[in-house]
Amino acid sequence: MKILKRVLGIVLALFVAAVFLFPLLWVFLSSFKTKLELLAVPPVFIFKPTLQNYINAFNSDFPMQVRNSLIIAISSTVISIVLGSLTAYGFSRYSIKGSDFLQFWILSLRMLPAIAVVVPFYLVFRSLKLLDTHIALILVYCLFNISFSVWVLKGFFDEIPLELEEAAMLDGYTPPQVFFKVSLPLARSGLATTAIFCLIQSLNEFLLAVSLTTRVAETAPVGLSKVQTLMGVDWGLLSAGSIIFMLPVVIFTIVVRNELVRGMSFGRMR
Repeated sequence: MKILKRVLGIVLALFVAAVFLFPLLWVFLSSFKTKLELLAVPPVFIFKPTLQNYINAFNSDFPMQVRNSLIIAISSTVISIVLGSLTAYGFSRYSIKGSDFLQFWILSLRMLPAIAVVVPFYLVFRSLKLLDTHIALILVYCLFNISFSVWVLKGFFDEIPLELEEAAMLDGYTPPQVFFKVSLPLARSGLATTAIFCLIQSLNEFLLAVSLTTRVAETAPVGLSKVQTLMGVDWGLLSAGSIIFMLPVVIFTIVVRNELVRGMSFGRMR
């Protein structure tokens, strides 16, 4: 009976995984199809692959847009992790008057819909002559990512026993040394988890990017939304661009996968 339940569980897990992975597989296959094969009815699953869609993608503005996305996303993620970890540690270890109100206010920035701040941001950056620049999007994304980082990382710092920090201080460590040499390394799984979510959020954001950029700082999501020809949407080019755009996140996730697993399950082993 136990073996049967285990087999059914595995089958169910494989089915759920297949359902979620099928769109990704479809996009991957579409990136190697010709236009006729993409529009074939019924769909074609056995075909001669072509790299023409990837060649077209690299011969367009898409590489520049991917570069812009990576610069903006990585910069905003690093800044958010640095400032978020410092703020989260302060909330976790020190008694701050009005701490609950401050934490709720920080979280409310994350809940703020982007469409509600598009016009104010546009007017501010226009007056500062920062429209269509990397700095504008980095600052905007930091506003949302820092609030997320604070809330997530505070939970990780709360999980670190105070006794470890007290023992370090007895050994002569100063408070900054305790943070950088004891607490921060112990929270590396939280840092990895937070970094991935901040990176994905920054890479995928579309509304603010399309409103605050025109050409120079245009990001990949904005570029992919403009894949139009006289014959309609170029689905092959769109699929190839999507695969290229996904690669950085996939590679980063694979590199930090061990820390990510620990981070997603923090608190269960205490």
